[in-house]
Amino acid sequence: MSEPFIVIARIEIRPDEWERFVAAAGDCIDATRREQGCFAYEIHESLTQPGRFVSYESWETRADIDRNLRSPHTVAFREATRACVTAPPVIEVIDPRSIDRL
Repeated sequence: MSEPFIVIARIEIRPDEWERFVAAAGDCIDATRREQGCFAYEIHESLTQPGRFVSYESWETRADIDRNLRSPHTVAFREATRACVTAPPVIEVIDPRSIDRL
């Protein structure tokens, strides 16, 4: 097996939208973890800065990442949480040979 592709995303949520974001994230996490090629998919909130989240994903191939981005549950998550964020998320894809920003 080759080295996995890693996705790291950082996002800040408005305090009044925390519950909506967490509920939508839970639905997306459950569905994503069942996808082909997904080794890990986690979202964590900072203990010292409430509303600041980091997600960590590990995928077998870049094609698996691209398929996830088009999946109905990921599209629904982005639509449901678009109003929750204070700024666009920062998303980086770490390929075994390079780092790309989405």
